Amino acid sequence: MFIVPMSSAISPLESVSKVFDREDDVQNESVSAPSFLDVFKGIYTNAVEANQQKQDDIIQLMLGNIDNIEEVQANITKAEIATDLLVTVKNTVVDTYNEIIKMSI
Repeated sequence: MFIVPMSSAISPLESVSKVFDREDDVQNESVSAPSFLDVFKGIYTNAVEANQQKQDDIIQLMLGNIDNIEEVQANITKAEIATDLLVTVKNTVVDTYNEIIKMSI
C-alpha cells in the first residue's frame, strides 16, 4: 500500500515559516504577523488549487488513467475541506462586518 504524503498539498504561510527559520534573529528584529489579506489569499489559493487538482483527478479517472482511487478520494476530500474553510472564513468576515456596521458611535 502506498501512502501519499500530505506535505505537497499543505503550503505554510510564508511569513510564519520565515519566523521559525530565523529564531536567532527574533530578539534583534520586530516580526510582523501576516495580515488578514495575506491569510485570506492563502486560503483562497489553496481552495482553488485543491479544486483544480480534484477536477484533474476526476477527468483522469474517467479516462482510465488513474489506478489509485484512494488518492482521488483524498484529493476530493481536501478540496471539500478547503472550500468549506474558505466559505466559513468569508461568512465570519461578512457577519463581523455587519456587526460593526450596526454599532452606534
